[in-house]
Amino acid sequence: MNSLYSTLVCLLVLAAAPQAPYLDFSHAGAGFYGSGREIPEPIDLTSVRIGVLAPETSPEGRQMRAAIQMAIDEANARGGYGLKVQPLRASPNGEKSPCSEEARVIPYEMVFRPDDGPWGTATSQVVKFAYEDKVWTIIGGLDGQRTHIAELVVTKAWVPVISPGTTDSTVDYANVPWVFRAVPADSRQADALLAFANKQGYSRLVVLSEIEREAYASFKRLSESARHGHTTFAMHLDYPPEDPVAVIPQLQGISFDAAVIWGRAETAMPLIEGLRRAGIQVPILACSALATPEVAKKQPVLGNLTVVAPYDLSRHDFELENFQRRYESRTGTRAGPLAVYSYDVARLVIGAIERAGLNRALIRDELSGSRFNGLTGPYRFSSLGGNEADPVLMTLQKNGWSRIQGF
Repeated sequence: MNSLYSTLVCLLVLAAAPQAPYLDFSHAGAGFYGSGREIPEPIDLTSVRIGVLAPETSPEGRQMRAAIQMAIDEANARGGYGLKVQPLRASPNGEKSPCSEEARVIPYEMVFRPDDGPWGTATSQVVKFAYEDKVWTIIGGLDGQRTHIAELVVTKAWVPVISPGTTDSTVDYANVPWVFRAVPADSRQADALLAFANKQGYSRLVVLSEIEREAYASFKRLSESARHGHTTFAMHLDYPPEDPVAVIPQLQGISFDAAVIWGRAETAMPLIEGLRRAGIQVPILACSALATPEVAKKQPVLGNLTVVAPYDLSRHDFELENFQRRYESRTGTRAGPLAVYSYDVARLVIGAIERAGLNRALIRDELSGSRFNGLTGPYRFSSLGGNEADPVLMTLQKNGWSRIQGF
């Protein structure tokens, strides 16, 4: 009887105690334990190739390429890459022996491959980068889908990939040690938006998300954040990208304090404009896709708009403004966050190559342990490869984006 009583007490104590997970995978990255670090640098190169995977026809793809080329041109102007070569000297008996190392400077070169078209396009392009072009790193993946496709290939091909565009947390969850994400994750964006909504007293939120993979994945993160913060949504509607305003009639007669919109800028903007035309003037909270100079130009039409930006868009320090002047001189347009991140990522990659040498595994190691201060702020990758930077809440004013203090 005493034994049974003791067992029951133990079970009750265990049931009441907080249960920790067996393993927190957010701090348990796979790491890379394969071979390859022992491979010497090749001695017959004429350039150091960096692959760029992006859409060829879209403004986003053009921004990426222009910003990355800027970073490459600057690295070449500083002298390029110093390739260490150890030539062989013939002895009198005909045998060859190594001489002392010599340095030969070679330029960095961008190798561009487009990923426009069906999803399988990106797969073949990453294969060509790895085996035909023999690039040392790939910069690319504007969204989670393209980055996941690259993950499938580089798991076997062993070439580092770093995305300057995707916010998709599931890129990290895949736990591929060759893939890195530079932009603040959608999960952190969701936390910031809901924290702001709670502080403002918005108790009835309507969520409008685009029918598109990236927005769907981000809505999952938003739902998780709401559950942890005990926030409930008054309504959630998926809007079609070809006709975003089609969901507006379903909002007529619904009482809500604010709307959370998650989707691409090209679909979210017509939706916001349609809401305002329909007389729906509630505050709108939006994801980082709307944190752009183009959106800021439409301030009078958009009304009360708060976005969670990847960095402080109101900063005007010398280094960032100097980059903006050089980018505008080259392209004729102002650099948005994607261009700034692409420039930062290219400089991060070039620095890793210069420290590690021409060895993919060692370059991966350098990226994994990087502590880099870029134009957007500090870069520090978690064990799962995601940049741990926090997003910044910005509100749209007459003179452009203004930072909301306290977030």
